[in-house]
Amino acid sequence: MTSTEKKSTDGEEIDNFNAIQDPNTLAALQEKLGQMTIKKSDQDELDLPPEVRRRVNAIKNIQLETTKIEADFFKQVHKLEIEYAARYGPLYKRRAQIVSGEVEPSPSECVMPGEEEKSDNDTAQDNDNEKAKGIPGFWVTIFKNTEILAEMTQPHDEPILESLLDINVTFPGNSMGFVLEFVFAENEFFEDKVLTKTYHMKSEPDEFDPVAFDGPEIIGSTGCTINWKKGKNVTQKIVKKKQRMRGKGQTRVIQKTIKEDSFFNFFSPPAMPDDEESVDEELEALLTTDFEIGQYIRERIIPKAIWYFTNEVTDIESDMDDGESDEDYSDTSDYDEEVENNENIVANETVTDVQKEECKQQ
Repeated sequence: MTSTEKKSTDGEEIDNFNAIQDPNTLAALQEKLGQMTIKKSDQDELDLPPEVRRRVNAIKNIQLETTKIEADFFKQVHKLEIEYAARYGPLYKRRAQIVSGEVEPSPSECVMPGEEEKSDNDTAQDNDNEKAKGIPGFWVTIFKNTEILAEMTQPHDEPILESLLDINVTFPGNSMGFVLEFVFAENEFFEDKVLTKTYHMKSEPDEFDPVAFDGPEIIGSTGCTINWKKGKNVTQKIVKKKQRMRGKGQTRVIQKTIKEDSFFNFFSPPAMPDDEESVDEELEALLTTDFEIGQYIRERIIPKAIWYFTNEVTDIESDMDDGESDEDYSDTSDYDEEVENNENIVANETVTDVQKEECKQQ
């Protein structure tokens, strides 16, 4: 991790570093770097004597070996991350217990550095005045205070997120990936106590394309099935439309189930096709955004949750371009109830009612 703030010897911020932190500047730099790395074929087009070309190939093989070492470096970093995750675990558990109200922190735990500990009488009086249990709305407040998550969250998601107790990250034993666990209290919306999102990663350079290796890369993600209670699925909505049958004095009501914008679409990520070459730009953008959101939750939200709750975090900007807020699996198109051909239909059409018009002969 690198610090988000760099200072010169006189305490002033370095402008060049701040410029690099700008998402647009960073995107431009990444595009330039990408252009540099894809010109691997230029070397073969150089007019080199055979003996020089042989030496160039020898250095390429050396470079391949260094790339393999670099890949192993990332694997060792991942092992170190797992080791430290075990040390963070008890602290995160304590945090979750205080948030949920399962335990009450001791008076000494409630004193910030530089503050004086309250007397027993003051503490007792505070406890008498406190009616709330734990920290109400802890995680839903974090969602609202975080740009990336706020864009994904809809008003109908908030009552569900009120029951969110904790977010954890775990690491599979023989994988470079990680699993996000969203722990919920019993609620009126679904049966599940834990919703999971698994990210699959690899750190293996391709010896036929070593130039493309740039550290661990995402190879897919897997969500989970949410067991919604009847009529409580916020990721879908039912739309009814009347149709008049041509040439007949009848109308019918068509009921269609379509996707609804919701944070909980996060648990239904797009599938990675078996053939990587069939990944188009739109799917690639969805997969990239999905991974960035997962990384953001893993690297910032979980370890720094309290700062997001109090809104003291200054680097709240997302790592994604400002114009890509619609890449969160939520369908942003409006549904016109009078349009029959809707691409967002996720269930079969069902005729819920047939109404016959009475023909009266005069």
